[in-house]
Amino acid sequence: MMLEPIVFVARLVLSIFAFLFLMRFVLQAVHADFYNSISSAIVRFTNPVLRVVRQVLPTYRNFDLASFSATLIAYTLADLIRIFSGGEIETIDWWKLIRFELYQTLDLLVSIFLFAIFISIALSWLVQFGIIHGSRSPATTLLNQICEPVLRPAKKLLPPVSMIDLSPMITIVILWIIQRWLLPGLLL
Repeated sequence: MMLEPIVFVARLVLSIFAFLFLMRFVLQAVHADFYNSISSAIVRFTNPVLRVVRQVLPTYRNFDLASFSATLIAYTLADLIRIFSGGEIETIDWWKLIRFELYQTLDLLVSIFLFAIFISIALSWLVQFGIIHGSRSPATTLLNQICEPVLRPAKKLLPPVSMIDLSPMITIVILWIIQRWLLPGLLL
């Protein structure tokens, strides 16, 4: 009982690290502007750990394998803390644990894209209706850089009709299918 708050805080910190490492992976994969203040903050925060991991896992094309692996490691450590604090050491199925950590990482990756698209849609409506003026903040620029590579195939398939762009809806449905059916079916 006394370890529960410590376990909670440790798992929370590791989950935040996992999110930041995966954001670093996404930023590099979509060729985001690293001079953006948000991007540079993520880079500065994750760089000490990733510099060490990059000595073992280099970048492949625009996929930062070190940050993706650091996400997996952070999730694995968080779940091992939970398992060891519960006294379930003898019952660890390592293959199942690895598959679950990969599922968690890919699920978070899809969630990042889904949230970025939803926030981008909401911001575009707020600008369109005059609730906010302009959309040149670092956060908006970063959101557009994250969303554009994912939305591009849907925009080619279905170009905007007058003032309505349906590509986010198509992309959201595809990402939702991947998140709800494909990933659990393959990894759980």
